[in-house]
Amino acid sequence: MRLLPMVPVASLFSSSLRQQQQQQHRTMVHLHGPTVLSSNRGRQASKTQRSSVVQAASRLLTPIEEPPPNPDTLLTQEELQERTEMLLQWWEGKKNVLCITGAGLSTESGLTDYRGHNGSYHRGHKPMIHDQFMKSEYQRKRYWGRGMVGWRHFDSAKPNVGHYALASLERLNRLGVQFEDKAEYHAQGEDSERWLFGSGQQKLSIITQNVDSLHRRAGSKHVTELHGRTDMLQCMSCGTKRGRLDFHVELESRNEVWLKHVLKEAEMRPDGDAALSDENYNLLDIPSCKACGEGFLKPSVVFFGDNVPKHRVERCTAAVVAADGLLVVGSSLAVYSAYRHVRAAHQKGTPIAILNVGETRPELEGLEVTKIEAPAGPTLSLVASYFEGMKCNS
Repeated sequence: MRLLPMVPVASLFSSSLRQQQQQQHRTMVHLHGPTVLSSNRGRQASKTQRSSVVQAASRLLTPIEEPPPNPDTLLTQEELQERTEMLLQWWEGKKNVLCITGAGLSTESGLTDYRGHNGSYHRGHKPMIHDQFMKSEYQRKRYWGRGMVGWRHFDSAKPNVGHYALASLERLNRLGVQFEDKAEYHAQGEDSERWLFGSGQQKLSIITQNVDSLHRRAGSKHVTELHGRTDMLQCMSCGTKRGRLDFHVELESRNEVWLKHVLKEAEMRPDGDAALSDENYNLLDIPSCKACGEGFLKPSVVFFGDNVPKHRVERCTAAVVAADGLLVVGSSLAVYSAYRHVRAAHQKGTPIAILNVGETRPELEGLEVTKIEAPAGPTLSLVASYFEGMKCNS
């Protein structure tokens, strides 16, 4: 057993989360020890097994009455140390660890997730569907009307200790895989994307389902934003891109009276959306594309019901093949776009660790995983501190 330095748990949370902690009368509400789930059911799925797989996915995708426990009050200091030891034991000997992150990582930055303790699904929220946005002018106006409040809150979020810990692990070469990739797709600068053609060694550290760009802002260099980024927009007619902040300045200017009337109190959503009553969204004046003057703008994200671009899937698949360990942080993996990579790692025999509060799809489907039920930020911070100490002592 490694002897980790005893770091006060509260010091690893943001000040706002510490205030929430002080309001709690219990120091622990729910404990699941790190577990290893066996998959001795065989590779050939029967009809019954296939049915259970569908039921497992449906269970995570359907709102439930009882949400997962509050991560702020999940563990005592000693228990956090124990969970961190478990993750370090899993990490031991691995040189090519790949990480998949979800919305649960960004809750410590003040952003709401979908299925966590305060997840919006438990309050009946339904995210925007791709076909709704593309086919209905009213749905687009409704989206932008709600987004006028939600985006400001979303854009003001800052990376938390978990994001910075993952960036440190990448810098320490404890996170990231190298692989042969024929075409690299990545963000360059703040407002553009490009292809790089030609075979060569590429590197990937994090596959994130989040669209908040907090990994990039925390300093991580090798990140694939699986579902895109919400700070950029693209014209659906000519393809021209525009920064979302600039768009919102114009949007608010055009709808100043409407904005003052309806956006007094709004509940924030995970994707920069805000919960409003059914106001008359048809009164909104939504800017069109400045380049062609006709096309409507859509956030550069993969809405529910849309497909992840093929080149992103291929890049992630190549990285999963090259990895000798797959770490999942803050995700139930209910959405197949990320879960497909976990299944691929499982079929390859790659060790999988899941750091998440609440049940996950691999557990429900009986995949062999090391499950660590602990808050992401404090746990990852201790892991990064341990590896930093190893480097200093070497």
